[in-house]
Amino acid sequence: MPLPPGEPAPQADALRDEVAQLHEAVRSQRDIGVAIGLVSARFGCSTDQAWRTMLRVSQDSNTKVRTVARVLVATHDGTADAEDREVLQSIVHHLPASGWPEGRPPRG
Repeated sequence: MPLPPGEPAPQADALRDEVAQLHEAVRSQRDIGVAIGLVSARFGCSTDQAWRTMLRVSQDSNTKVRTVARVLVATHDGTADAEDREVLQSIVHHLPASGWPEGRPPRG
């Protein structure tokens, strides 16, 4: 049975959803890679130790690794919003003793 004009095929909707999920996965992987570098530089450890630190912070704070990474990157970049700052407050005590800098002030 043909679809009414202008109505997308169900396959097109599924394809759009899959592409959106892939874009989100790429963004998350980028944030995780950048966060590993930031943690490594901040705490003077190897990238393997930085990854293990992020995993521990994720587990101890019950926060997804991708969220930990996004918040650390946004804080570093000065793009953290109120929600990011709230998440940072919930994870910062799980980081090594020197903590995490608040980052640059928000752009205005």
